[in-house]
Amino acid sequence: MTTIYLIRHAEAEGNLYGRPQGQYDANITMLGRRQTAALAERFRDVPIDGLWSSDLVRAQSTASAILKYHPQLTMHLDRDLREVDVGCWEDRTWAEIRREFPEQHHRFDHDPERWHVPGSEPYEAVVRRMKGALLRLGAAYPGRTLAVVSHAFAIRAVAADLSGVPFGQMPFGDNTAVTTLAAEDGGLRLLAYGDGSHLGQLSTRVHLGLADGQPGRKADGLLTPMALPAEQALYARCYGETWVASHGSRKGFAPAPYLYEASRRVKEDPRCLEKILCDGQMAGLIELDPERGAGQNAGWISLLWVEPEMRGRRLGAQLIGHAVGYFRGKDRTAIRLHVSQTNAAAIRFYQAMGFRVLDTAQGVGGPQYLMEMDIRRKVWVLP
Repeated sequence: MTTIYLIRHAEAEGNLYGRPQGQYDANITMLGRRQTAALAERFRDVPIDGLWSSDLVRAQSTASAILKYHPQLTMHLDRDLREVDVGCWEDRTWAEIRREFPEQHHRFDHDPERWHVPGSEPYEAVVRRMKGALLRLGAAYPGRTLAVVSHAFAIRAVAADLSGVPFGQMPFGDNTAVTTLAAEDGGLRLLAYGDGSHLGQLSTRVHLGLADGQPGRKADGLLTPMALPAEQALYARCYGETWVASHGSRKGFAPAPYLYEASRRVKEDPRCLEKILCDGQMAGLIELDPERGAGQNAGWISLLWVEPEMRGRRLGAQLIGHAVGYFRGKDRTAIRLHVSQTNAAAIRFYQAMGFRVLDTAQGVGGPQYLMEMDIRRKVWVLP
């Protein structure tokens, strides 16, 4: 019998930003890096004879955790271990998808055999290629033990098929959760599903507030362009409140020049100024400047604001996700912004998103940090 530990990748950008990223190649998050460290400890003393991974970056980053205590292994890649291809849904927001594809969204979670959108991969094809890959690996390592890293939907589909439990009744395993399979006599058996006992407070579900029976702290907001000049009063209010949060007062703040620059950019590309709505209500906004920092191949966030009553629900992360998608589309390698050195809450937020301090500068309202996030797709290797 070959034992296969089938591992879901660590928290990745799509999980954080509220975007389906089936075969979109995304990095793992700062929380995801901590989850890989916990995964490494889980397998520290477990004999492993082979290491395989989906070829997507988030899976490779997760698989690298196994190498920390098993450096003799080589990570092998297999495209058949990829996540389902979600076609035209790739890297859009879940809120947008629910609005445009309400029936198909429900089917995706509860009845994927009948789910289909333009460009998507059929459910049966996912099950077929995943089982085929796992059977090949089982045959190639008879009587040994493998660690195999894949993705949530793909693992759930295999587990549902092997257990006979309908897909809609199988929970999604947490990030880095371990499903154990036995490969023998040309078949597969499900021994355990979705064990995340190594995670503790690093569980993605805990961070979303879903592990204690509470409603949760996540809201999927709908991104839509802000209309200027029609919404200039709203823009000025948000910018003014951001200024106060950063500097303690409105001293030095004059909305006119910021409105002028925002209006100019919006005429060229409405995606430069997006607001996020929850239940139809204004919840926040983000302003992007594709010109500033272009010489260093960086994008620039000029403004990010979340309404105080909507904070703590990952809306800021979803706005950052918009910036990442926008600037990756322009082949930028980083995103930069300024934040007041006195704005401790904002600094913590940006650090949690993956920004680091590059430099200090004197702003109009006081000293600032120049912060940067690297958005290049790259495999994270556990130190």
